[in-house]
Parts: sequence; C-alpha cells; structure tokens
Amino acid sequence: MQTAVKGPTADSQDAVFLPFEHDAALEFRQEHSGVDFWCGTVNGCGRQLFTRIGDEKIPHFFHRGENEEQCRRAQRNRGRLDLEAPIVWAELKPWRQGRDLPEGQVDFFDPIDRHDARYMHISGPVGTRDTRIVLGDVTIIQVQQDAASAQGREWDWFVHERNTEVREILDRQGIAYARIKFVPTAISATLQVFLSTPDNVGDWGRISRYVPAPNRAPRPPKPAPPMTADSRPATARASVAQRTAASGPARERGNPFARMGPPSQLAPLRGLDGGPTREPAFAPGPPRPRASEPTGRYTFAVRVPAPRSEEQIANEFKDAIAHLKEALVLEDRKTVARCARRLRALRKAHRESLSSDDNRAIKTLLRQASTS
Repeated sequence: MQTAVKGPTADSQDAVFLPFEHDAALEFRQEHSGVDFWCGTVNGCGRQLFTRIGDEKIPHFFHRGENEEQCRRAQRNRGRLDLEAPIVWAELKPWRQGRDLPEGQVDFFDPIDRHDARYMHISGPVGTRDTRIVLGDVTIIQVQQDAASAQGREWDWFVHERNTEVREILDRQGIAYARIKFVPTAISATLQVFLSTPDNVGDWGRISRYVPAPNRAPRPPKPAPPMTADSRPATARASVAQRTAASGPARERGNPFARMGPPSQLAPLRGLDGGPTREPAFAPGPPRPRASEPTGRYTFAVRVPAPRSEEQIANEFKDAIAHLKEALVLEDRKTVARCARRLRALRKAHRESLSSDDNRAIKTLLRQASTS
C-alpha cells in the first residue's frame, strides 16, 4: 500500500503518500519519526501500518502481524488515488457544518468492492441534505439511478473533472454540481473546487467558498428523426415460385426472348458461328467522365488533430507514470507491459518537451518495467 492516514487514531483524515523512490522514502520515514500510521477507517480496515523500505521492492506500508489478504483495500490499492477518499471526507465535514448540516455518515457504493471508494454518499438525519461525491473516471449504474430519481435533485453533488459521463448525466437532468480535482504534493494532495462567477468565468479554490447553484428543469428528450425514403421499409419481392408461376401471354410479355423461337430458327450472329463480320464505323475512344465525377484531381480533406496544451501533455505523463508504478507494485505483468507501451509512446511523441531529468527518470522507470 502506498497511502495511509497519520495521527493518534485510525479515524484521522490526514492522508499521506509514501514515495516510490528509495531515498525519498527514507526522508519520509525520518521526517515522520514517532508518527503512527493507520489503514484509515474512511475506506480501509482501521489497522495500524508501518513503513517497509527495502532494496528489492518499492517502499510501501504494510500491516504488521496481520495478513494483507484480510484487508481488501490492500488488494485493490490504487496508489495516489487512495488519497482522494479521506481528503474529501476531511474537507466536506466542515463544509457541511458551515451550512448547518450534520457531519453525517459516509458510505461507499461500488458494484465490485465497497472499499474502492469511487462513489461516496454522506447521509444525515431525515430532513437534511445528503451529499454525493463521484471520484475518478468510473461510471456506476447507481449514479445514473440516483441522478434520475426525485431525491437526487435534493442532494449536493461533487464530480471529478475527469468524469465527463457523470457530468453529462447531471447536465441532462438539470442538477447543479461542483467540479473537483486533486492537486498532488510531495506526500499528499489538496482538494480544489471550480468556483464559477455570474459571467461564466471561474477559477479553482477551496471548498469552503463553494455555494451550490439552483437546479434547472431537465432537458426534454430529443425528438425521433423523421421518416425518410431510405428508412421506409422495402416492398417485399415476390418469391421465385410466384414469379415462375406466370404463363401464357403474360409470361411472353415478361420474357422478350420467348417470341424468338427455338435456337435452330435463329439467324447466325455477326462474327459468330461463321456469320458475316463488319468493321466498326469508328475506333473506340477513351471513356467519358461521369457528370457527377470531377474532371480534375481528387483532393482529400485530412483531419488534423487539435493541438494539446502543455498542461494536458503533462497530465498525461503524470497519469501514465502513476499507472506504471502502480502496476509494478501489484506485479501484474500484463498491466506493466500495457502501461510501459503507453509511456514509451508518450515519450517518443513529446521527447522535445521533456527536461533532461524527466527524460532520465522515465527511461529508468521503463528499464525497471522491462526487467520486471
């Protein structure tokens, strides 16, 4: 595990991240000498953790005297993403109290693992507003059901900025929500909320300054496309038996070769079976172009992808590096290979924008992935 909470008890929300690098982990241990670490009760088992820094494995937290398999969070550790749940919980408690709402009880909803903490629900006594938080880029069926319910319009919603699918669902339902993001630091992260202004220009700030906006009416469903000639059902064609059942004059009118008689009565065709031949009156020329085809050269429109900003490229590098390090911790060879290919492609495409230190660190990480 790479994340834990520090403090006198496991109920603390002071989340910390143990660095992957050996020297940085040793500095972390020295700075936190005498500090107790816990598998936090917000999304963990609540048992005490200790730092393990060796030469073979990446530095990590471990449960001393307990089997790691007893903690489901340890089996599904997401690296820095495990910081999000306790940080959100620590920030939302004083925000709810500032709005005269009770502290509430936090629950997690996930169809795979309750300790995954991708969808948080803070509920209070009856008659008070609940709070829903959607983290990461995971779409959960429970979120869609809650957003479409009548109670969902009475809740305070917080959605991670990467989760565009859930944001689209809330926009379609007319539900106001706050966009959140996490800014990582050396050993932790900070939560920021997008604060909009009346002129639709906003900036990121602390959650204490956020005031929920009023909801609006849901969007009407899109009308069905009009019926066109292409979408009309085709007329059923008669079967072969029905077509061959015709006889007499009607069949002769349908088949012009029926009135020509047997083959023995036909005159020999020109140029065939010894019949007379005739030279063509003119030499065939080049085929004429169709009216619908242009006579000049064909020009093809090439779609040029929109250029990405330096911040977007930097975020892609951060995600690729974090996913590769997480895969190395879990020792999943398939995931390591996939993450390494992604990071190698990013480095090849944007090598000029990397500094020498970043390029050296990425090469070291890719070399570690190739030998794992």
